[in-house]
Amino acid sequence: MGVVHTSKLRVEKHEGPHRTAHLEGFGEPIPFGIHGGIKHFYGRKYGREITGPEYPATLDYIIAGVAG
Repeated sequence: MGVVHTSKLRVEKHEGPHRTAHLEGFGEPIPFGIHGGIKHFYGRKYGREITGPEYPATLDYIIAGVAG
């Protein structure tokens, strides 16, 4: 049998596309949201400017995890 792991986390949704993940065992929260081309795409799709800070998207974290 291989290694089995269960992630224990809580995700807080903030205004707009910004979210913060709190992972058990880590002191600092992990911010994620949208940036660059993703921000531009959704701004055009919904006909409004998306304001606020830019953060790595969930897709960025997935790609980084697979690449690692």
